[in-house]
Amino acid sequence: MYRFRSVENLIGDYQELEKQQIYCASLDELNDPLEGKMIYFWHGDRIVMENLFKHYLLCLDHVVFLAKLLKDDQGISKDDIPVYLSVDKLPTPKYKQRIHQIYNQFFSDEFIQGYIDFMLQDNAKIYEEEMHVHLKLLHMRAIDAIFNVNAQYGLMQDYKYEKVSINSEFIKLKEKINTKTYNKMMSVINDVLKQMDSTYLLKFKDSIKYQSIYIEFSYMYIEAIKKLTYPNVYVACFMDNCLNSSIWGTYGNNHTGVCLKFKVDNLEPQLDLKCKTAWDSSVGDIYEYERFNLQPIEYVAEFEEVDFFRKLGILSMKQLKEQWYTNDNGELSICSNHLFTEGETWREDYWSIYPKVYLRKLPDWAHEREYRIVLLSNLGFYKDTKDRLLEYKFEDLEEIIFGMKTSREARIKIIEIVEKKCKESKREKFDFYEMMYSSENNQLCKRLVYSINNKLL
Repeated sequence: MYRFRSVENLIGDYQELEKQQIYCASLDELNDPLEGKMIYFWHGDRIVMENLFKHYLLCLDHVVFLAKLLKDDQGISKDDIPVYLSVDKLPTPKYKQRIHQIYNQFFSDEFIQGYIDFMLQDNAKIYEEEMHVHLKLLHMRAIDAIFNVNAQYGLMQDYKYEKVSINSEFIKLKEKINTKTYNKMMSVINDVLKQMDSTYLLKFKDSIKYQSIYIEFSYMYIEAIKKLTYPNVYVACFMDNCLNSSIWGTYGNNHTGVCLKFKVDNLEPQLDLKCKTAWDSSVGDIYEYERFNLQPIEYVAEFEEVDFFRKLGILSMKQLKEQWYTNDNGELSICSNHLFTEGETWREDYWSIYPKVYLRKLPDWAHEREYRIVLLSNLGFYKDTKDRLLEYKFEDLEEIIFGMKTSREARIKIIEIVEKKCKESKREKFDFYEMMYSSENNQLCKRLVYSINNKLL
C-alpha cells in the first residue's frame, strides 16, 4: 500500500518519517466536501419538533452572548454552537428561568404553533434543504424572543435587532397544493431568503459576528447538530499503486513529494499501529498496538439516509428522554419507541451505516483507487490532533519513492533518517526509488536510485 506525503509533512515541522507517524485526518481536512455525506431528514411528532426548536433557541441564546464577548471582526463557527447543552446543565437557577421565559415567549406566538402544524402536515419527511428554510423563516422570531426576554433582564443594551413579520396565510398553503408545487414553493422561498441574507450582509458589513447570528446561524446549526447522531471519524488515506501522474500532481504535491510503500498482505491489507486505547486514572493515557484494516473505497453515486430524531446515538438515555423525547406534560414522543421496544434491532440498524459511509466516494474519484484506515472516535479519544498520530513499525515501511521533482536536499535528509533507523533496528536492506517517464511504455514507472545494504558494511 502506498501513502503520498509532502516533504513538509514527512521531514518538516511534523517529522512524520522520524516519528514513524500516520496522521488520521478529520473529514473537514480532506479535499472532497462530500466526504462522509449522509442525507439527513426530520420525521416525527409535535413533541420532538418543539424540542428541536427549544434546542435551537438554547443554542442561539448561547451564540448571542458569545457575540457580546467578541470583536466585530471575529466570527462564530459551528463548533461554537453548544449542541450537547441542556437546560439542566445551565449554571444558575436564574439562567434556567430566563431560558424558560424565552421558550414561553416563542411558543406563545400563534404563528409558531400554526407553523409547527404546517411542518407536520402529511407526516412527510423534512429533508435538509427544507429544514433550512423552516429554521430560516422562524429565525428572526427566535431572535425576537431572545432579545425581548434579555431586555427584561437588562442584558440588551449592546444589541441591535428588528422584528420580521411573516404573513400567517403562508402556513395554510400546504393544504391547497400538491407535493410538486410545495417543493417548488419552498425552493422559491429559499431563493428569497438568500436574497435577504444579502441585505443583512450589507447591513452588518462591518460586523462578522452579527453576520454569523443573522445570516449563518441556521445553516451552521443544522451542520452542528449532526454531531448528535454519530461519533466523529478520522481517516488515513492509502492507494494500491503509485504510477498515476495526476495523483503525484495532487497528493504528491506537484511531483515534489514522496510516496511511502508499506508492506501488507494483498488479500487482506492490514497495519499494526500504536494508538490510544484506554485511559487510567493512575497512569493517564494508555497506548498499544492494534491491527487496522485498510479498507477499499467504494465509488458509488449514493448516500445513506439518516432519520435524525431516531439516530441520536451520542446522547445519554437520560438526556434523550428528558430533552428530546418528552414534552412539558411528561408525554413521550413516538420517536422514542426504539429505546424501549426495538433494543438490539435498533442498535444493529444504527451501526449498519457506520463507518460504511466513510468508505464511499462519488465515481469521479475512482481513479484514486483509494484504501483507508478508519479511526472511530466512539469514546471521544481522538478529538485532539496528537491522539490521531498513529505510530507504525519501521519494519512495515518497505520502500520510499521520490517524485520526479523531489529536491536533492529532501532526498538526502530522508535517506539519512532511514539509514539511522536501519542501524538502530539492525535492518539489513532498504531501497529508494524515483518516478520517471518511460518512453517505451508511455507511462510513469519507478527506478532504483539508492539502496541501503548493511550486509556489505
